[in-house]
Amino acid sequence: MAPHGRSHTARYLLLSLMIGGSLVTAGCISPWTSKDVDEKQPSHEWDKVRMVGDLTVPGGLNTAVVKGVTLLTGLRGTGSDPPPSPARDLLLNEMRVREVDQPQMWMKNPNTALVMAEAVIPPGARKGDTIDVRILAPAETDTVSIEHGYAPETRLSEMAFLGGRPRTGNVVAKASGPVVLDSVVEGNSGKSNMTRGYILGGAVMEEERPLGLGLIEGQASIAASANIGTAINNRFYMYRNGSKQGVATPKTDKFIALDVHPLYEGNINRYMRVVRFIPIVQGTQFRRRHIIECEAELLQEETAQAGALKLEAVGKEGIPSLKKGLSSNSELVRFCSAESLAFLSDPACIEPLTEAARTHNGFRFRALVALGSFDDLDVIDSLEGLLHAESAEARYGAFDQLKKRSAVLPSVAGDLLENAVHMHLVRSASTPLVHFRLKDRPEIVIFGNEVRLEGEVAYIGPEGLTIRSDGHRKLRIVRFQPDGSELEQYCSSELKDVIKSLATIDCGYGEIVRTVFALRNEGYLNVRVEVNAMPRPDRKYVRTEELETTDSTEESVTENFTQSEEIPQPEESTEVKTYADGDDALIPTFD
Repeated sequence: MAPHGRSHTARYLLLSLMIGGSLVTAGCISPWTSKDVDEKQPSHEWDKVRMVGDLTVPGGLNTAVVKGVTLLTGLRGTGSDPPPSPARDLLLNEMRVREVDQPQMWMKNPNTALVMAEAVIPPGARKGDTIDVRILAPAETDTVSIEHGYAPETRLSEMAFLGGRPRTGNVVAKASGPVVLDSVVEGNSGKSNMTRGYILGGAVMEEERPLGLGLIEGQASIAASANIGTAINNRFYMYRNGSKQGVATPKTDKFIALDVHPLYEGNINRYMRVVRFIPIVQGTQFRRRHIIECEAELLQEETAQAGALKLEAVGKEGIPSLKKGLSSNSELVRFCSAESLAFLSDPACIEPLTEAARTHNGFRFRALVALGSFDDLDVIDSLEGLLHAESAEARYGAFDQLKKRSAVLPSVAGDLLENAVHMHLVRSASTPLVHFRLKDRPEIVIFGNEVRLEGEVAYIGPEGLTIRSDGHRKLRIVRFQPDGSELEQYCSSELKDVIKSLATIDCGYGEIVRTVFALRNEGYLNVRVEVNAMPRPDRKYVRTEELETTDSTEESVTENFTQSEEIPQPEESTEVKTYADGDDALIPTFD
């Protein structure tokens, strides 16, 4: 990471060989209308496809870890005064910088605890993005539990211990928020997890993680860098301040910085693969031959994924070939064709992707991400149709994509509770379902109508919480306070009202999750309850006919179906050193 104070531009170390903006064109030019090579040249000159990935390697696709030390507040006598340590020294210094009065007295309070905060920054993270924060009370402290804890604003940066003393770099993110225990996130109640937890979506990025391409040694030159940038920008551009601008900016003869195209913001790895499959400028005869070869790859199941990506990299001229794939007898070919058509904004993708999301758990994650990238009213109709699917993954995955598109759509609109938890009521003709999200944000979604507690309710929970029937379909919810007072709420037996009442009497998100599960386990709630039933990217494709001969369920098909392993990449030589290997001056990363 760049030292504190270094500007964003300086991170790229623009050397004397920096390329001017005139070398990068906007994206209004056809992908194939740049200067053609001589059509009469011998065929061996263009027998080998020259793609961006043949000359470059990606940079910035690794994750980065940032850390900080903070003092949780709001504990209920379960904190501790931390012993002398580098972490304590770091926290004391941070509190002094922030002009906190009597920092030593704050740390002695049993309602506070020193904790370590850590966030994993994904590739392509942008300023303003939110990320989960891992919270851990060090083993050397006497902290018993961090439940009910709240973290004030905490600065997260790269951290290393040199000579036994912590050293920090630039502030990459700032974190704050309530803690949800591991025992909730991981679905168990082991006491060992009472000192570990998460702040869901608690870190806000202060800067962007740069992406880029480093030229392979022996290929680096100002001309090559400029040509590659032009090829990329002819395929990908976006609007900034009302004008078209390409996504690629050659910085030196060895490095090209990349902005993320809006269509791929939720799919950085795919974006980098498509970029690296973009052909370097060639003539019309080469163009036709290349598309024919890519189409042949697409129509073969063994090479379908690579063929689809190459046609996607071609741009609009690849659409006719991809549409041929929709008529294939192979469901894998049909899916790969539809997926690439979605990223080319062609409506022919909608029906096959919707069906894949509904019926095939091996395709579901990628199908929903592809539908989410395509801005079309028919996509909204298709996703809303999936809200009635029996699969919890398909149902919640569709809800998630709709909410990303617009949180005010009537089908997904919700309320913000008093404890900052989002609750949504979603009409669904399928079996009622209650879904808790424990990743990125605290969120409760109730699928179905009039989901309510049944029978004569007499629930006694931890920390003085009771829920009892108080007439027909009426409940009285009480929380007894340590000072002998009571927090009291009356509500209907509908689950939405129960959850709102729990939030009103100061129940945190984790406590609400545990209470709903307890009510279900005691027989008062006769509906399906799921946690993080989100489509998974690690599923492996299994043919439908093979699935029909087994008892496979959503949970049973879990082998890898990740693009990084399944989709071939442009060939690279492993015998030459590349400029992306360990050269921070050329490929800026956080670590």
